[in-house]
Amino acid sequence: MKEIALVTFDQFTDIDLFLMWDILGRSTKDWNVRILASSSIVQSANGLSVSAHGSLSEANHADAVLFASGKQGIPAALAHPDFLSSFQLDPTRQFIGSIRAGAFILERLGLLPGGRATTHPDARGDFQTLGLELVDQPLVCQGSVATAGGCLAALYLVGWLVESLFDIEKRRATLLPVLPAGQQELYGALIEFSIRQGFGQMAHGSPCIGAWPPQVNCA
Repeated sequence: MKEIALVTFDQFTDIDLFLMWDILGRSTKDWNVRILASSSIVQSANGLSVSAHGSLSEANHADAVLFASGKQGIPAALAHPDFLSSFQLDPTRQFIGSIRAGAFILERLGLLPGGRATTHPDARGDFQTLGLELVDQPLVCQGSVATAGGCLAALYLVGWLVESLFDIEKRRATLLPVLPAGQQELYGALIEFSIRQGFGQMAHGSPCIGAWPPQVNCA
């Protein structure tokens, strides 16, 4: 049984946490997903209160750690003296990812190899001032570390994680229940493309760049 930690904080962006939580929370056989925070209850940017399942330091023992985002939440978390010091993450034994501005946490933890990452479009300017290479795509994967840009890119981040922990078929089965009716094939092709793009490789059968709707095997 794999342990997956979703790290959040006060003023987190609702969809960034809840979409990952909903997709991953549908499986109880292959992994256990828990929400970790610095306090027992955190409040979202839209005012929803969420009870944490454990403390931040518990992320150090998880198989995978995904950081949520938040326009106000990220700066406040990074300014808190106990936030960053709670983590002793190790990309040699853990898969680590972030959604949107969560990439700023990975940067502060020294977890962005080569300085390449993606984030929310509105945060591009602040990110570039850090001297990092900002990649204009929804998912950037480097080894066991991944960043996702945009709320709905959580589909790709979760897909990357499940595929990394298990395999492609497990990833497809995990994401299928949340895809729109009548568009499973279209979304499936887009997810496949985005993950391969994230890895920096265009595998055979991936959608053509720029094609809409994505067409498989269109070369």
